[in-house]
Amino acid sequence: MLLNSLKLKNIRSYKDEEMIFPEGSIMLSGDIGSGKTTILLAVEFALFGIIRGQLSGGSLLRHGKSEGFVELNFSVEKKNITIRRSLRRNGKNITQDSGYIIIDGTKQDLTPLELKSKILKLIGYPDELVTKSKSLIYRYTVYTPQEEMKQILFEKQDERLDILRRIFDIDKYKRIKENMMLYLKELKTTISALEAKTEDLETKKKELLDYNEKVLKIDKELKVFEKTIFELKKEFEYKDKQLKSFDENIKEFNSLKNQFDIKNNDVKNKKRIISNYEQEINDLKARIESLEKELSDKKDLDAEKLRLEKKSLEEKTASLEENLDKIKDRESTFKAKNSSSDEIIEKISSLDICPVCEQRVDAEYKKQIHVREHKKVSDVNTQLEKLKELKEKRIKEIFELKSNLKNLDSSLRTIEINLLKKKQLSDNNARKSKLEKDQEAAKHEIKTLEEGLIVLEKKLKEQPNILKKQSDAKEALEKVRGELKSEEIKQAELNRERKTLELFSVRIKEEIDKKEESRKQLSRVREAQNWLLKYLLNIIYLMEKQIMLRIHQEFNEYFQEWFNTLIEDENLNVRLDETFTPIIEQNGYETYIENLSGGERTSVALAYRLALNKVINDFISTIKTKDLLILDEPTDGFSGEQLDKIRDVLEKLLIKQIILVSHEPKLESYVEHIIRVHKEEHVSKVIA
Repeated sequence: MLLNSLKLKNIRSYKDEEMIFPEGSIMLSGDIGSGKTTILLAVEFALFGIIRGQLSGGSLLRHGKSEGFVELNFSVEKKNITIRRSLRRNGKNITQDSGYIIIDGTKQDLTPLELKSKILKLIGYPDELVTKSKSLIYRYTVYTPQEEMKQILFEKQDERLDILRRIFDIDKYKRIKENMMLYLKELKTTISALEAKTEDLETKKKELLDYNEKVLKIDKELKVFEKTIFELKKEFEYKDKQLKSFDENIKEFNSLKNQFDIKNNDVKNKKRIISNYEQEINDLKARIESLEKELSDKKDLDAEKLRLEKKSLEEKTASLEENLDKIKDRESTFKAKNSSSDEIIEKISSLDICPVCEQRVDAEYKKQIHVREHKKVSDVNTQLEKLKELKEKRIKEIFELKSNLKNLDSSLRTIEINLLKKKQLSDNNARKSKLEKDQEAAKHEIKTLEEGLIVLEKKLKEQPNILKKQSDAKEALEKVRGELKSEEIKQAELNRERKTLELFSVRIKEEIDKKEESRKQLSRVREAQNWLLKYLLNIIYLMEKQIMLRIHQEFNEYFQEWFNTLIEDENLNVRLDETFTPIIEQNGYETYIENLSGGERTSVALAYRLALNKVINDFISTIKTKDLLILDEPTDGFSGEQLDKIRDVLEKLLIKQIILVSHEPKLESYVEHIIRVHKEEHVSKVIA
């Protein structure tokens, strides 16, 4: 992998800048704080996006800007690749937008995560890094920020080993061991559970044997019951057949008895009917006699003549009532005229001015009016007297007519009552005649029935013992039925008991089968536990140890080589212990790295960093970033003589593209290309 160019838009101190990276050794030169590190972070952001805890959007997007982007062009295995990642400010948050990647002219718009996956595949990094926030391989092979250069040297031993395991992908052995221990713990729990399940297996087998013996015993008893029930059924069939032989005789006997009872009841009913007839005939005779007496005392009246007379009287009454209404109407009219005259007299008496002609009304005129109206009143009163006499006459006539009508109604009601009594007399005579005939017929039927009863009674006496025989046969049958039922109940109880025992046996058999399976499973689990403990765990330990030994051996050699290149001091030697911790020997005595000078500590860190880079590139064959190395301020605390050693380092590295970040002017003569960065008024620019 080789970097070609980088575009920055609103990234930290850069507004809009582009830089070209040639092949060979390159120095990013500039004062402290001029924006050199921003270029390295932008390259890392373009490749991997936001890195939680290390590289945030807030630390990249320029203050006061709502959006920005990084566009990186690089080459991998003759492929030309351009990747762009964008940042956007949303309120207080800064997030990644979708970006794109162009591979040999073919563009793809992708999400941040899809971009990361694509890049990891292109540069040969493990796929599992897609979901991880840190890319340790990149940080320890290509670019390590200045502040992290010495960090791994001062980590705790376990933490340093874990970092190295993750870098070389051998932390899987640790995970395998940890998971194996968890699995062994689960196996132990499983073994305990299976042992608990199988501990009563023999007891269950004995229980099953006991149940099977009880079933055999019941089977023997059931055979005895089957024989007894078979004999009782045969006897029951015989008794039942014997009882049925009496059925025809019993049917005939019952038929005769029923006929006898029916006829006897008929005789009793007929006698009761005759008695009722007798009573009703006597009652009818008394009513007939009473009606004949009442009718003999009454004279016959002409009903039709009375009805015609009544109609005539009703018509006269209606005519007189109509005339009376007319008289009353005329009387009301005359009274109204009198009231009108009185009102005129009263008004004219009190009137002085005429309301119509507005002339004065004199006394003479008033007098004329009085005379005229009094004459009218006198004439009307005369007519009223005549009407009064006529009205009284009409009222008297109407009263007399209505009295006559009332008498006629009374006579007509008497006639109707007599007619009803005559009808009742006729009906009673007819009913009496019918009852007398029915009475004679009933007496004849009684005689016939009594004769039939004598015949039936004679036949019944001829079969005196049939009921007794039937009763004895039925009693014998019921006795056998009771014995049979009792035996069948006992048989059913035994069958139920047998079924219950079989059910228990099946359940215990299922339990035994499960326990047998658990015993087999227990054996398999113990074998697995034994194999894991004796063989696999040891193999994992051995594999991890062998790999770590190979890494340690190569790492130690490179570390010593780079350190000796940087510091030519026969009294100062370094080596790595088994935890990859640098051991410093000065004048034959071990000393702590803290006791070294600043330049010496930086030399140790740089040697460790370069050795780690070399070992990672050797051991991980898939990665395609071996041609690129970025060193961020690697000469912190170096003396002038030590700075000269950087030339030797650059020559020995044999890497196609090395980017050296430094503010040391002396180093410019050691590289092939220089990219100068200048910052003015908080804006960084690349100087050609």
